[in-house]
Amino acid sequence: MRVLIYNQKGGCGKTTTAINLGAALARLGEEAVTLVDLDPQTHLTAALGRRADGLAWTVTQWLAGAPGSTLPVSKRLFLVPGDCEAQEPRPFANPLSGMNGTVLIDAPPVWNVTVARLMAECDVILTPLEPDFLGMQGFNRLLQTMKKHGVPWSRLRILVCRYVDRLSIHREVRERLGQLFRNGTLLPVVIRNSVRLAEAPGFGRHIFDHAPYSTGASDYEAAARVLLEEWRASPGAAGTAVKRARLEMEGKGSDDKESIGDVIRRAAAQ
Repeated sequence: MRVLIYNQKGGCGKTTTAINLGAALARLGEEAVTLVDLDPQTHLTAALGRRADGLAWTVTQWLAGAPGSTLPVSKRLFLVPGDCEAQEPRPFANPLSGMNGTVLIDAPPVWNVTVARLMAECDVILTPLEPDFLGMQGFNRLLQTMKKHGVPWSRLRILVCRYVDRLSIHREVRERLGQLFRNGTLLPVVIRNSVRLAEAPGFGRHIFDHAPYSTGASDYEAAARVLLEEWRASPGAAGTAVKRARLEMEGKGSDDKESIGDVIRRAAAQ
């Protein structure tokens, strides 16, 4: 399974999801899980207690197909470290073709040639989304970008992050997403807002090493189980896009770039 974790909005939980979903998949599955730090900010690398500067082999060499070794994180979990001096466009030699096990790519919140190439090769495009107005505006930009570049929405999966049940806007947005994106596009679990999830990177740990009995750990384990079950139920999925049900969305095909934002304004006004 190849997963691109991507949203065109920063600060929505992409890196947190890469670390902790990856750790959960490594714990639950039998395959190696490789985390790839594609973002030049190298937050994924730093959050796992590593320094990106001065490394001879980073994601840039990985993209180019140069030989090198991933860094061990924990049992069955490995890291392709980031490159804080990366410049686009980067050499690209289809690095996913030679990878075994599960690969999770933590992408920057921008659209560029490297992101486009990796998106075309990934089975799942996982979008962490904070359920508020700005989060939905960023998500709307992602949908428009995918449509513009011919990337099928059928590979999209939405994971609601930083969810606070007592906030009416979070409940309303989640409910509305469930109405707009059916047949499993919206994952049936949420990642609740958690102090422990925020603390863990400061210790260079994933949530299962830092606070294994926290809500953050249970939420990411639940998300991992959903993805694993769906992947295992997809015969012949390796090396191809996951066959997913059609995305149903009100206004599909419309050129109105504010359509998702309008949904949130209506929800907040109810």
